[in-house]
Amino acid sequence: MKSMNARRNPHEGMREWLQRIRQALVVMMVLVAGPVLADAPNFQSGFGINVQGSRWITNRTLEVDISTGVIAPQAVNGRHQIRITLPSGYFANSGVRYPVLYLLHGGAGGHSSQWTTGGGAVEPITNGKPVITVMPDGGKVGWYTNWVNTSAGAQSWEHFHLYQLLPWVDANLRTIARKEGRAIAGLSMGGFGAIHYAQQRPDLFAYAASFSGALNLGDAGIRSVVTEQTAQNFMPVDGPFGWPFWPLDGVWNAKNPIGRANTLRSVQVALYAGSGIHDADVLERTVGWSTHLMHQSLDNARIPHFYWMYGRPGASVPFGCDGGHNFSCWNFALNDVLPKMMNVLWHP
Repeated sequence: MKSMNARRNPHEGMREWLQRIRQALVVMMVLVAGPVLADAPNFQSGFGINVQGSRWITNRTLEVDISTGVIAPQAVNGRHQIRITLPSGYFANSGVRYPVLYLLHGGAGGHSSQWTTGGGAVEPITNGKPVITVMPDGGKVGWYTNWVNTSAGAQSWEHFHLYQLLPWVDANLRTIARKEGRAIAGLSMGGFGAIHYAQQRPDLFAYAASFSGALNLGDAGIRSVVTEQTAQNFMPVDGPFGWPFWPLDGVWNAKNPIGRANTLRSVQVALYAGSGIHDADVLERTVGWSTHLMHQSLDNARIPHFYWMYGRPGASVPFGCDGGHNFSCWNFALNDVLPKMMNVLWHP
């Protein structure tokens, strides 16, 4: 038995001191991190959307696992999710409502994560901007339309986004739930989706922007891309718009954006695309030409809009953008159009 008068090992005192420091640091970390997690939105099911879980990706971006009866699970890459990037002051300003930018991804393996961890730079681009950014899933090759052939499973993307997603977002977040509080934009397949949705429901969106969008469904190259991508994903080639050949191509023609320019008279529009001249990017050249035709259709309808085809003769190429079909240009386009949107949208 140790004597009561035995000297204490000096190293024991040091260990106790370090242990107290560690415990204090843990408490401080919990106190700092706790309010962020506690303030996470409590997403509720509704409007046909079933919420199955949610988690933070960063301190501003979270993802929500969902399901809906109008979209088959096999139509998406991985889990069906919605990503949401909140403005930095969302929790501090508890009584403030914000406008929403609906940001759509592209096809051929696209997912709701594309604009955040798939090459997109949403967080730095929206940093300091009072806007909520909602990035929904648009499917492997959903094409933001209600499919004509659903033999491979339900794909009513237009119904899901316009009639389920929008009211669900307004019910779960502090949004400005009206036309003046909504903008929509997208890349490639999502560029078509943004313009198409604004044409279908111009009463819902104040601003629509397309980045390298497939805006001419009458173009043989674009029809080829759609049918090839659906086949590569083991889905019927006539799924999104029906058969792409005359005289069975009525849906392709009916939903062709360049033939419906007049429906955008009450919406602010911005079109961005590369010419594909400098880097021989065939895909960007194809969607670039369709973007140019959309620009001409808006001009013919005398609808004011913003248009930038970078790389064409007489037009500059933005710094950092190589003029191709990639995020070096899509991030630039989003960064360039966002202030234009904010000038139109109601916001704090």
